[in-house]
Amino acid sequence: MKIKLFLAVWIILISIALASAVSIKDVSSSPEEAAPGQVVDVNMKVENIFDYDVSNLHVSLDLSGENTPFAPYQSSSEKFLDELESDEDENFKFKLIILPSARTGIYKIPVNINYSYEEENETSYGGKTELISITVNSAPELKISVDDSAVLIKGKENTLSLKIINSGLSDVKFVYIGLSDASKLKILSEKEQYIGDIDSDDFDSIEYKVYLEEDAPNSMSLPVTLRFKDSTNKEFTETSTLQITAYSAKDARKLGLGSKSKVLPYLTIFILIVGYIVYRILKKRKLKKSRR
Repeated sequence: MKIKLFLAVWIILISIALASAVSIKDVSSSPEEAAPGQVVDVNMKVENIFDYDVSNLHVSLDLSGENTPFAPYQSSSEKFLDELESDEDENFKFKLIILPSARTGIYKIPVNINYSYEEENETSYGGKTELISITVNSAPELKISVDDSAVLIKGKENTLSLKIINSGLSDVKFVYIGLSDASKLKILSEKEQYIGDIDSDDFDSIEYKVYLEEDAPNSMSLPVTLRFKDSTNKEFTETSTLQITAYSAKDARKLGLGSKSKVLPYLTIFILIVGYIVYRILKKRKLKKSRR
């Protein structure tokens, strides 16, 4: 019984050793981070740590998964080698293109390795599946602008509306925006505010309460800082300067800017309703006269 148990354990250990006899030693990709639509070169070093030479070595990338946005580019996803000697390694190069619809992130790709070897004049077969990873990413592109609909008038509290646009291919997250006081302009709101996530080709808006002094210039520079992370949690800090246009109360009235009277819309609606009622009354009287 003990001999049978020993043989069973020995067979299992030998099977494990054979299964891992040929394995991936090193993987590199160029570029290390590639954007959707870009071509990436994958260099894979496979080594034979087996006591025997292996033959008919077949290395293939499994790109069939629904969440694997890659396709072979100008080459196959399979590579073959007639023989790999014991304690030797071999480089296998693959060229992949990232699908334009790919989301940024780290993707795992299964690699199938199969081979045969001769032991005591008998042909045996071995194989295994390992994982490699490719990072899909592109430099974030955030743009910040002042909403033109917001009019800033000197000598009073104003609402400064800002728009943050993500014009890049990658999503960004944990976005913070910070403003600093400028000459003749004071930030009344919290200077640093949290925005959150902004997807690619999307935007978000935020408002600040600011006060402009009476003698503030018509054009001012406002320092702004953006802090955020990309899809791989890499941190970014970007600083820029916004150009702010300010008006005196007199100039704003001349140009028809600033807050408009809230009475006018209600007055217009009231006139329309009264006019409709008068029209209905006159129409009824006219009908009554025609029937007589």
